[in-house]
Amino acid sequence: MTITLLDRDWEDLWAEGRQTGTIAETSDEIETIVQGNLSCLGNVWEWSMPLRDGLWLFVYEYHSTVDITQTGQNLDCPCSVLSFFVAGDVRTKLHGLTEQVDEVVGRNYLSCFQDTLETETWTAGKILRVQICIDPQRFFGNLPETQLSQLPSELRQIATSGRVQPYYQSGVTTPEMQMVLHQILHCPYQGLMKRLYLEGKTLELMTLQFNQFQNDNSAAKSYSSLRSDDVERIYQAKEILIRQLDDPPSLTELARQVSMNDHKLKQGFRRVFNTTVFGYLHDYRLEQARQLLETGEVGVVAIAHQVGFADRSYFAAAFRKKFGINPGVYRRSQERSPNCLATEKTPPSHRKNSA
Repeated sequence: MTITLLDRDWEDLWAEGRQTGTIAETSDEIETIVQGNLSCLGNVWEWSMPLRDGLWLFVYEYHSTVDITQTGQNLDCPCSVLSFFVAGDVRTKLHGLTEQVDEVVGRNYLSCFQDTLETETWTAGKILRVQICIDPQRFFGNLPETQLSQLPSELRQIATSGRVQPYYQSGVTTPEMQMVLHQILHCPYQGLMKRLYLEGKTLELMTLQFNQFQNDNSAAKSYSSLRSDDVERIYQAKEILIRQLDDPPSLTELARQVSMNDHKLKQGFRRVFNTTVFGYLHDYRLEQARQLLETGEVGVVAIAHQVGFADRSYFAAAFRKKFGINPGVYRRSQERSPNCLATEKTPPSHRKNSA
């Protein structure tokens, strides 16, 4: 079942939630939290924090009970948004700007689409995003030209001239970015220290992504050169790997299952996900292990086997290499320091370009 929402319907849902008390908002001088339940969206949770002049951090998490198609016009928002997909599957079309874009875990975008009609289709389930909203003139406007030249061209144009032209640039979320996202979502501090910590991590995330955009051979540009049916097969291959996490097919068998030759699959997979087929599987296993360790419900050895690592020592070494900490120590640290955002129950605006 799919529900279609226009801008008016979306705003009415939130207004109804506030009037009936199913949506509550709390705010102080540091952060704003909106949480509750909406009729067709299910549980919603939004959190936002201003970091410095022209820079905001947003997190939002929805648990939709049905597929949702939402169409609306993005009006009066000159900010650029750097958005990272942590969970969920969304398909987006910016009419007159992009074809349909898959916004899935492992990808991100930098965009500003003021006065642009947008259609989003959400797959039922959990959607979690971390967004950095930037007012380029306020945040970058005082930088010297030598430093401005290192920014993505769209940001540089807005910072220097104030002229906003809609754009959308897609990127790949690297393991380094995933680690910073994890640190943002599991901030160990409160009050001013929390704000300072999150500002530092936000700037680190921006640095990593802008550096990727600077690279002429970035995965985002390579990705755009693939045929759409090849991209679809590559995503099918990814889903097969995830479904068969503990017993994945060989590269030859995987290529056969998605009707590609193995050479083309290897090249295409690297373009789309910026890693090899089994490099992706390796990182996915470790990320699943990290999430299981956070629950504290299963032991380290059991988790290693559950995600496909037969050797505990190899699992511990791989986990330490990726996350900088032993799995047992990580599990104990989560028991002492739960997700500072999630436990306080609160994130961002319910529009993509928001501030």
